[in-house]
Amino acid sequence: MNEVKKMFTNVFFWTGLILLTIFIFASGVPYMKTLLRAEYSAEGVSWTETFRYCTINENGLLFVPICVPMAAGAYAETELRSRYALFSCSRIGKRSYYVKKIIECALPGGLMVCFSEVLVLFIVYIGLQGIPTQIEGNGVGAAAMILLTLLRGFLNGAFWGLAGSTAAVLTRNQYLAYAMPFVMYYVLTLFQSRFYRELYFLSPRYWAAPVHYGNIFCIAVLSGLAAVCAVCLALAVKRRLDHA
Repeated sequence: MNEVKKMFTNVFFWTGLILLTIFIFASGVPYMKTLLRAEYSAEGVSWTETFRYCTINENGLLFVPICVPMAAGAYAETELRSRYALFSCSRIGKRSYYVKKIIECALPGGLMVCFSEVLVLFIVYIGLQGIPTQIEGNGVGAAAMILLTLLRGFLNGAFWGLAGSTAAVLTRNQYLAYAMPFVMYYVLTLFQSRFYRELYFLSPRYWAAPVHYGNIFCIAVLSGLAAVCAVCLALAVKRRLDHA
């Protein structure tokens, strides 16, 4: 509960959320303008298709590892530098402290992406509600698509939040919590697009967007990566506390 309260009172969380919302929506503006000019949608319900486009567009996904660490990327490293970490361990126990750090890093990142996508969904719904479609919409299918998108977004944000925090604790440099996720995303994406173009599963973009692979693949990969980062963060924090 304290982690949730701390997250909602963190001005950097709200700043990152607003910025990410702007970037995700801006990535879909050209598609939205095309629908508004045509005054109809040939691919499906206009607002659901625009929402889908916004959330899988590479320009929007690029800003996730930039904005997510703003929420709580440096919390773990900053706390380990103070005596508060030792005090907290003695009060709640080391295992509970490790779990607390994992939640504190993963939850804000995941919710930042989720909330941003919900805001984008609301904006495109208001902007395109009156656009007719040539294909009759399926309410169940649209709801499933939205829920899966939000789940992917949460896991994607949680992964980058944990990755940044782990890098900061391992290197004892709090600034790497903000820099490492974007550098990792950019380098892996660049390498995949230039050196092994057919191996899409090695690109962070396709972990979060079911362009070449389905939702199950994306959810499984992001869940696995987030779990690995969570374990690494716990081990890194344990090592720091053992040598404190």
